[in-house]
Amino acid sequence: MKLGIIAGNRLLPIILSKAIKQKNPQIELVAFCFHHETSKLIKKYADNCYWFSVGDLGRLRDAIENEGLSECIMAGQITPLRIFNRRNWDNELIRLVDETKDMRPHTIFANIIRYLERHGVRFLDSTIYLTQNLASSGCMNNLVYSDCVKEDINFGTKIISRFVDLDIGQTAVIKNKSVVSLEALEGTDNTIKRGFRLAGGSCVVIKFSKTNQDLRFDVPVVGIHTLKLLARIKASALLLESGKVLMLEKERFLQFASKYKIPIIGVNR
Repeated sequence: MKLGIIAGNRLLPIILSKAIKQKNPQIELVAFCFHHETSKLIKKYADNCYWFSVGDLGRLRDAIENEGLSECIMAGQITPLRIFNRRNWDNELIRLVDETKDMRPHTIFANIIRYLERHGVRFLDSTIYLTQNLASSGCMNNLVYSDCVKEDINFGTKIISRFVDLDIGQTAVIKNKSVVSLEALEGTDNTIKRGFRLAGGSCVVIKFSKTNQDLRFDVPVVGIHTLKLLARIKASALLLESGKVLMLEKERFLQFASKYKIPIIGVNR
């Protein structure tokens, strides 16, 4: 059996590739990677790697077809701000984006998947090999938190449940029942830093998914790097939507959070 993985940046493609190989060693894993985005650590788990410039949609399609793949998984981000820089885009991608009704990354990546599926490959939910890494309900590291934090959690849950459905971002920073910062194209960590600059420490950071989140290419993720940032700004808690947000290296993530005394709390909408 052969499976393709279109690998973006950061750790998710590496962790997913490792999980795929551990669960199904017989799978031949073919990685489609991007210069200046994909970590070269992917070579440790992939049986074959193709490398492209961001924007090589036609070459990506041809490589998938040449491998005879019927199933692919897309994992990891391509830096969202690249949608404003068309340098090195091929004609296929330019045409596809020009036909897109808006420039939200979610819309563009959905259209890329539809384009590739028209050429014979089916995209899988990227969490199917990582269900054990999803947030669960309740305080996952059993830390006690104050009534003030509980109030911010209740307030923030109502706010972000509406915010994420605008398809703008997935992260909010809350302090004293005030919305301090909301995520746009800058990403989770920059949203947290902006919240800290505005309101200082003791903020609650919240990350949810959209109601119609397409898990074939758009999975909310938090990792150790973000957790270390939360420790530096002395965050009061991290709130994640249970069953929807992935914690990379979950066991280690929760151990670090306990060390930093940051409650990691899963909630349903």
